[in-house]
Amino acid sequence: MGDEPKRLRVALLVAALMLCFAVIPALPYIYFILLRWVVCAAAAYAAFKLKDRPSLSGHFIPLWIVAVLFNPLIPVYLTGLIWLMIDLACAVYFLTLSKKIS
Repeated sequence: MGDEPKRLRVALLVAALMLCFAVIPALPYIYFILLRWVVCAAAAYAAFKLKDRPSLSGHFIPLWIVAVLFNPLIPVYLTGLIWLMIDLACAVYFLTLSKKIS
């Protein structure tokens, strides 16, 4: 296992930080495209790594829901206000989850 928990925490923290920045008004559209790629990848990576850990396997489905929601290939289109709430909720979720990983 080695550095695997550290890599997973870093992936979740980077995604959470980017999600927090997403609330800033007037960011260029390219930021949100990059955000979709980063959050989708971090959520899918976390789901894959945590599915076999009994104490954290309950996060498998929520992480895949986040990955599908932020999927950059088949995007989900929602209003800005809904995305704002989703971004903040996912940031809190990723921060909380990163603290549980050891």
